[in-house]
Amino acid sequence: MKRVFALMLALMALTMMLTLTACGGNDEPEETTDPAQTETVDPGTEEGTEVTEPAAGADLAGLMAQMISDAGIADYIEVPAENLSNVYGIDAAQVVNAAAFNAMTGGAFPEEVVMIQAVDEAAAADMAAKLEGRLTSIADQAASYDPASLELAENCDVVTSGVYVGLFFSNHYDAMVSAFQSAVG
Repeated sequence: MKRVFALMLALMALTMMLTLTACGGNDEPEETTDPAQTETVDPGTEEGTEVTEPAAGADLAGLMAQMISDAGIADYIEVPAENLSNVYGIDAAQVVNAAAFNAMTGGAFPEEVVMIQAVDEAAAADMAAKLEGRLTSIADQAASYDPASLELAENCDVVTSGVYVGLFFSNHYDAMVSAFQSAVG
């Protein structure tokens, strides 16, 4: 009975995430900009003069695809960057680049992987705190009926490296963290 209840809760959570993802669409056309460039204001120039500098950044989407392939995950849902606010409370204005997915791999809770490049280290710290809160929430919920998810949540940490933040609530935690750290190094 507990397993049936846990499975029903997991399916309801997945359905809610899918609903939030589907409802989070934007009817406005997307701007097409080169993600390898950001605009900054050079303090040595007149006010309002913008200088374009290349932004060094990790290929988070490519890294996510590699993680999915390496882990053999077949059933997953991507969480678009614009929906990080709905799911994790992360302000889109603080995000430079992101890649995230949820995967049903047999546990009561879906595996969750979130990798973000923040606009600065203060934004990264704010995101890390919100992702830590997510892990705590999973652990609190799992404590009453899913010891495996509880143990996983207690053994996973949010990983930060400069402006990069990652949440790897996954049975493949060690390999994913290693790949993330190598990519953002």
